[in-house]
Amino acid sequence: MLTLVYGPDTVSTANMMTDVAEGLQAAGHEVTVLTTVPHYNPAPEVRRDPRYTASPTRPCVEASEHGVRVLRVYMPLKGQRVWRRILDYVLFQLLTTIVALRRAGSPDVVFVTSPPITLGLNGILLAWLFGARFVYDVRELWPDAPIRMGMFRSRPVLATIEAIERLVYRRASGISCIARSFISTLSERGVPREKLFFTPNFVDLSLIRPGARRNPFSLEHGLADRFVVLYAGNVGLTQGLEILIDVSRQLSADPDLAFVVVGDGASLPRLRTAIEASGLTNIRLLPYQPASRVSDVYATADVCISPLKAGFAYDTVPSKIYTAMAAARPVLASAEDDTETALLLRESGAGLSVAPESSEALAGALRDLRDAARREAMGVKGRKWVEEWYSKESVIAAYDRMIRTVVGAASPLVHEPSRV
Repeated sequence: MLTLVYGPDTVSTANMMTDVAEGLQAAGHEVTVLTTVPHYNPAPEVRRDPRYTASPTRPCVEASEHGVRVLRVYMPLKGQRVWRRILDYVLFQLLTTIVALRRAGSPDVVFVTSPPITLGLNGILLAWLFGARFVYDVRELWPDAPIRMGMFRSRPVLATIEAIERLVYRRASGISCIARSFISTLSERGVPREKLFFTPNFVDLSLIRPGARRNPFSLEHGLADRFVVLYAGNVGLTQGLEILIDVSRQLSADPDLAFVVVGDGASLPRLRTAIEASGLTNIRLLPYQPASRVSDVYATADVCISPLKAGFAYDTVPSKIYTAMAAARPVLASAEDDTETALLLRESGAGLSVAPESSEALAGALRDLRDAARREAMGVKGRKWVEEWYSKESVIAAYDRMIRTVVGAASPLVHEPSRV
């Protein structure tokens, strides 16, 4: 398994890939993970842990973590500049290829999770060298997402990225997709339907449970008696959280309302500057919280919000929505009606979706959600929905079936669990 982030990094993809690796190991596979040392908002004690102290002079460390063999390569702390992150990607791809050839053994399957899509090239190379099957895990559609962000404007660059995309999809034996809309999009682009598997985001229901509004987190931050609208996660380029400033102005007559943003990311400095310039006092920025506090963070919320800029809901599905549903909190999302996010909220009855980039629509929906009985009903429906469809156990079982299907396609005589 090749993944840019892995626990104890706190970003959602790190949590997902850790659970998938450990789940596949428990299902009988022999899993080796190639990843980085924690570099995405790691806690100070994590950075000091000898298991995670790779450096330019000691570029790889190895440990057994919950039965999974984990090889970690050096990675500087995540920077905010795009060019710096691109260089980090190149470093990661170079180091993991060298480490894989020297220490990964002889895998039956090379499993690569995105982004970036260029990691798929590593997967193709390693699968070819090892005579293995290549499985590609699509968490964001590339190059769609970076194009919408304006990262790629040069025609030669776009042509190169699109060529990489076509090559990765063509060479993959299996492609796991977190959204049904991804499957439709890739099918329209010519990817054979039999390669595509639905493996949505999921929630550890033993970790995220409905909790009381009055809890240590809400009391610590003076939120126990406020109407809390929570955003928790990456403060990235796709969310457009500055819209909360306009929403806050429209709802300024409500003295109990508090917007709380918990997280970090490339857009956080800009968001902080915009909030300070606005003079508003009911928008609070808090850092990422330890995993042990996540349930309390979500329990503090009356409404969990997930605003996306126009178009971006076609390229990703925010994992925070599943976490809010598991916490039995209603979700308010900005997403086009024909996206996976909007479909999920309609199917489950767990919340509302409104037109992206409309502060008026968000403000109106929040007024509607002041109805406590309505919020409670949505929360109950959301919890029930994830218990049935999006539990960690059910989705890891889908990954397991995909891996076994891919290996079976390689040789009908293979019945033993694969090594990933």
